[in-house]
Amino acid sequence: MRLKSALEDFEANTLGAVPGLLGRLSYLGRLHDGNGTYEHWGLAKVYGAEAAKRAIGASHRVLLSEVLKKPLAVLLNDVRASCSNEHLAEGEFLASLTHGLPKSPSPAALAHLRSVLSALSALVESRNPNLRGASQPRQPGQEPQPPAGI
Repeated sequence: MRLKSALEDFEANTLGAVPGLLGRLSYLGRLHDGNGTYEHWGLAKVYGAEAAKRAIGASHRVLLSEVLKKPLAVLLNDVRASCSNEHLAEGEFLASLTHGLPKSPSPAALAHLRSVLSALSALVESRNPNLRGASQPRQPGQEPQPPAGI
């Protein structure tokens, strides 16, 4: 006799082992085939394929909602913890989060997520001066000089 539902088991044992809110979102995205199907061999073996798919899908939708409710400051702190498990640079990790979203997120949720990820990418870039590109603002005293003779 099982004491936990597939959802409770998945969230406690599987997702509980994945560091960071964004790390969990990334993990769920890798379980998703992009067409609404999720695959998790262990969960399907214990609870059946359909129960596993429903549990993971429900967890994915709730997690996306949680991410969209968090303040950027909280998510920015979460980026470092989340991407440490992914073996990706912070910018690469954030770029990967738009893949494998729950089936048919609302246009508003999708736009909101893209906005959040864009803001997080900019904040990550601003705190790491080695990542800054040509658009970096000039420091005072570093203004370009006019060519000689003008």
